[in-house]
Amino acid sequence: MASMRRLAPLAVLAVALASCSSGQTSSSSLPVAQPPANPASQQSAQSAATASTGIAHLSRYNIDPSKVFVAGISSGGFFAVQMDVAHSATFKGAAVYAGGVYWCANDNVGTALAACGGEGLYAPELTQSETYLDTQSALGTIDSESNLARHPVYLWSGTADTLVPQKSMNDLASEYAHYGASPLVYDSTFPAEHGWESPNGSLACGTLGEPYMIVCDQGREAYDSEKTWLQMFLGRLAPRNDGKLQGSLSRFDQTEFGAAASNSMDTTGWVFVPEQCERGHRCSLVVAFHGCLQTQADIGNTYATESGIDPWADRNDLIVLYPYAIKSSTVPYNPQGCWDWWGYDDPNYALRSGTQISIVYKMVQRLTGE
Repeated sequence: MASMRRLAPLAVLAVALASCSSGQTSSSSLPVAQPPANPASQQSAQSAATASTGIAHLSRYNIDPSKVFVAGISSGGFFAVQMDVAHSATFKGAAVYAGGVYWCANDNVGTALAACGGEGLYAPELTQSETYLDTQSALGTIDSESNLARHPVYLWSGTADTLVPQKSMNDLASEYAHYGASPLVYDSTFPAEHGWESPNGSLACGTLGEPYMIVCDQGREAYDSEKTWLQMFLGRLAPRNDGKLQGSLSRFDQTEFGAAASNSMDTTGWVFVPEQCERGHRCSLVVAFHGCLQTQADIGNTYATESGIDPWADRNDLIVLYPYAIKSSTVPYNPQGCWDWWGYDDPNYALRSGTQISIVYKMVQRLTGE
């Protein structure tokens, strides 16, 4: 059990074998029916019901379509790459912590475990990834790969990461460079364990364990990786708000977009909205994906509160969407609450039609008014 716990934050299990940061595995994938959309006649009843529980519905905001980005850690890092590639016409840049190349697992749990991280194992999947990406781009099952050119990309990998080897992130850097991503910034020198780096992190840089939110020193002060990539995405930033945030971090209903236990997604997620965005200012959007064992059942909304994004978002007209997955001990088998990057829920998991990708994209469409 101790060895299984060590593999906590990322990926998968082989059938009846140990787990990886994502969780133990599903030996098969089953198609999942999408719940029907809520008819307009139900909206007022839904609003009353959610108001009584403190769970809101996502609203539409004045979001600049040229300022929509994605970020993620571990399984959420792999999933962020999938969202970025599948919807490269919508997402204009990505920040990936301890992830790997697109379609790294090849829809195979064994490949995910042995090649893509979770047990510290690595095998090159770059060629297969780019071949698959090229093929799907040509087929139109993902947005055109040409959109990735001049795409700002930030990558993070700690030298002490025992779950996702730096070779996996090196391959991702090569992949984004191959498709013309620019600027491409790769932080790969910190002696960090597996985790999301932030000045708000609760664990020391070299510590492995829940909640997988780490803080690394840079000279006399904590490093702020969020500042690095937000500057890439948004340009010059207003100062970070280190006091009480003026915006609101609210829980929202994910079920109206199709989230359900049948696709290993939580009934609720979180969204941070600055005051200026509530008042109709032109705003930007970042969609941020947690990793395995960072579900609400595991750590509440600590991923959102310690990510270090909201203090910057508060003064820079940036909305932050935090979708949430859940654990599942039945089909789909996802006992560590990971995002689907190896096919536990849907063999088309990396395409626009993928179940979880489709659900999250509907959230983005609601926020942007598409």
